[in-house]
Amino acid sequence: MLISRRSLIASTAAFAGTWAGASALPAFAAEPFVVYDDELKNGWQNWSWAKAELSVPAGGAKPIKVEGEPWSALALRHDPFSTAPYTKLTFFINGGVEGGQTLAIKALVDGNAVESNCQITLKAKSWQPASILLKDFAADNKTINGIWFQGQATAYPAYYITKIQFE
Repeated sequence: MLISRRSLIASTAAFAGTWAGASALPAFAAEPFVVYDDELKNGWQNWSWAKAELSVPAGGAKPIKVEGEPWSALALRHDPFSTAPYTKLTFFINGGVEGGQTLAIKALVDGNAVESNCQITLKAKSWQPASILLKDFAADNKTINGIWFQGQATAYPAYYITKIQFE
């Protein structure tokens, strides 16, 4: 079967026009940007000034164990990246034997913590999934280079955190 050059060009243009004006195409979500899953991933580094032990065996996982003095933090750093493709930070967290720790979640821009009122309080002896919108800790549509999980005005007992990622 022979196709004329003219009909080939016309059909190609019609097909291309369908794609060019394809506002009906679904928007694709960015792949999760994994920070920690049994170990630091994708160039993330531990810059904590709380006592942070990476890859602590706990059942079938290897979370980060964190305990600290007042205002100390699990501080995770990365080369600057845009949060524009993401809407939330997710992780699993366990308050350890005692629980009750209050942590502020903060983003870093140019190495400086961005102030927000985003805090979580941990439950004892229980893994809890957490999903925090980036806008809730002033990290949406910014170029950031780190995140903090910062203790408050009192020393805090060990907690565990794993599967940290931007989604």
